[in-house]
Amino acid sequence: MKKAYIIVLSMMLTAVGLTGCKYVKPLDGPGMEREVSDSLADRDAIGDSLNVVVNDAAQKQDMEAAKAFVDQFYKGWGMDNVLDYDYPKKHITPKLLQFLADSYEFECDGECLATWKFFYEGGGDVGEFKSRQITARDGNHVLVENKYVNYEYDVLLTLTKDGDTFKIDSLQQQKSAFIERY
Repeated sequence: MKKAYIIVLSMMLTAVGLTGCKYVKPLDGPGMEREVSDSLADRDAIGDSLNVVVNDAAQKQDMEAAKAFVDQFYKGWGMDNVLDYDYPKKHITPKLLQFLADSYEFECDGECLATWKFFYEGGGDVGEFKSRQITARDGNHVLVENKYVNYEYDVLLTLTKDGDTFKIDSLQQQKSAFIERY
């Protein structure tokens, strides 16, 4: 009798552990499946929460890497070298290279690229460069905000992974505004 009591008590404790300390009906009674499935749903919810934390950390790391790539791209090139095509060609995809070639609207000899699109839209005096802010929107999109004395130009860069680094796949103007100073 004592042995049977210990086995039943052990089974009840096991059932209570499976259901997260909820009231458990007898093991052979109706509703047992519901209690266990609720417990598994709770466990899955906890697992999902852990996955969100892990995914958030991975996404944050991807965003930091994308931002660092774009920051280094601008620091390594600079507006003074806007006609130096060798530097950007190392960091862009053939698709963007073709876009920059097609966007060049002036007569030229040889290869000409509209590389100024990384810095400003063109046309008019933008004045002296003041600041640049780089913000990763996600692991593949980085917003670059260029501020000049008389002009603001924002461009959204789309990145693609190329091995252990990135390449710029496209750029899209987000803002182009001359600022009137009185």
